[in-house]
Amino acid sequence: MKKNLFRVLSTVAILTASYALYACQGKPSETHEDGVEIREPKETKVEVSGIPAKKFDSLIAGNKLVMVDFYAVWCGPCKRMAPFVEQVKDEKKDVVTVLSIDAEAQPEISSRYNLEGYPTLIFFKKGQVIANAIGYHDKNQILELINKFK
Repeated sequence: MKKNLFRVLSTVAILTASYALYACQGKPSETHEDGVEIREPKETKVEVSGIPAKKFDSLIAGNKLVMVDFYAVWCGPCKRMAPFVEQVKDEKKDVVTVLSIDAEAQPEISSRYNLEGYPTLIFFKKGQVIANAIGYHDKNQILELINKFK
């Protein structure tokens, strides 16, 4: 009896772990239960991966508000938030410069900010951090943050 229970529990644990690993990888056209499309970050984003830290510093140095979305490619909430970041980038380009950085691919930049989780939005003016927001934010929440700091 104990052997059978152990086998069942082991099988359940293996299946659960396998599903968790599969679920974290996401799919480009996956849809969340609330109807929000989950997708990989689009190439139209201003990707800072591979750009030297000096270039990043010049991008955040101006008087214009800069919002940097630090994300990880495996992060479900990051994928879910990506369409909103993209929309804000397009709709508010006169007010804010939006950058997206794969935090794990750019550790020389992301390590400066002691990120506690993904996604993390950090707002800059004149090269200085003026605020940050950790975790998933929908479009309206992102817009509220931008309006607060512009």
